[in-house]
Amino acid sequence: MKSFHRLEWMVSSEDDGKKIKSFLRQTKGMSSSTWKTVKKEGYLTKNAEPAAGYDFLKSGDTVCVYLPPVPFPTGIPQAILSISILFEDDHLLIVNKPPGLPTLPGRGQETETLAGAIRYYYEKKEIFASFHAVSRLDRDTSGVVTIAKHRYAHQRLAAFFDNNVGMKKYTGIVKEEWYPKRGIIVAPIEKRLDSFVKHHVGTNGKKARTGFTVEKRGYGLSLVTFILYTGRTHQIRVHTSYVGHPLLGDELYGESSMHIPRQALHAKELTFCHPVTEKWHIIKATLPKDMEQVAQGI
Repeated sequence: MKSFHRLEWMVSSEDDGKKIKSFLRQTKGMSSSTWKTVKKEGYLTKNAEPAAGYDFLKSGDTVCVYLPPVPFPTGIPQAILSISILFEDDHLLIVNKPPGLPTLPGRGQETETLAGAIRYYYEKKEIFASFHAVSRLDRDTSGVVTIAKHRYAHQRLAAFFDNNVGMKKYTGIVKEEWYPKRGIIVAPIEKRLDSFVKHHVGTNGKKARTGFTVEKRGYGLSLVTFILYTGRTHQIRVHTSYVGHPLLGDELYGESSMHIPRQALHAKELTFCHPVTEKWHIIKATLPKDMEQVAQGI
């Protein structure tokens, strides 16, 4: 059935003699909850024939898993907006989010969100998929956002990132001329008790590491490339403020700016191992015009 998500692998010599369940759980990292869903609502084939989890495999066999589609989340209104697609296949959709667009509805119950735009795109293209945001960006941060179309892709790609399999790069413009040229900020981040949204560096926080390379500096500003080694909420915004170089225009962790009406932060590049094909990809998103204009003047 075309509405099922089809995952396909060829068995290597290293997995010769394994049961299908062991192959999926151990070799392909399928979670117990996803495996239960496959047994209850999906189905398996081996060499195009119906199969079960206890069936044994030989090198060269083809295993297919058919995952049932999960409905798009309720409470997300359709938004008739165009999306900039950077990569798409049966498992992932990667887009370039513009600044000013929230990923999901927040407390304000926004009617226009990235999720709503993707809902519109899916319905127009008759794509039967859910919305699993593997990476989220703040409303005013632009750039690469990865959406998994099914729970296995979400679960496995998130596990890859948690184990530093892959890399996320950001471009930011910060206040003051930053020295040294490169380094790593290591400082734990926790939620502030006096704020619903704000975080800060605190001794009881979760470990956080942000790499930085200053691309150019001048006129009281610096253009910086950041690498996230962990994925804490507002990590770059908190760390840059902590070291005395808040992002330009970041009113939450710094101050407003006449140069740009938002925090000058853009998710520019994602290097990842595909959760199903296991091929490596590098996805890039061009710098938006507002940041490009400021960067040209540094």
